[in-house]
Amino acid sequence: MMATEKQARLARFWRKYLRLTRGRIDALRSLEIIVSEETDDVLKATLSKVLTSLKSGIALSDAFRQQPEMFSLCVVELLAAAENSGAWDDILKEIADGLDEGTFA
Repeated sequence: MMATEKQARLARFWRKYLRLTRGRIDALRSLEIIVSEETDDVLKATLSKVLTSLKSGIALSDAFRQQPEMFSLCVVELLAAAENSGAWDDILKEIADGLDEGTFA
């Protein structure tokens, strides 16, 4: 199954987020950078809401959970697993791959 345009756009976001955090850029700063560079208005607005939630102290998975129109339950649960296990690199790659493959909505 091929990814939809939305899934491909989200996969690119997660790959960019993975690369920035892998490069030892703080998770919050990584998201700020992505928001500042994002050209898709809908994704930019959604990520801005996530960023605001993170700055107020909400956990990453919960911040994304608050945006169900953009981030599926599968993605949110994988983020929660990453928070619990610390396996960020592996899990962020799985999210991006799942979106590319059309596994995750």
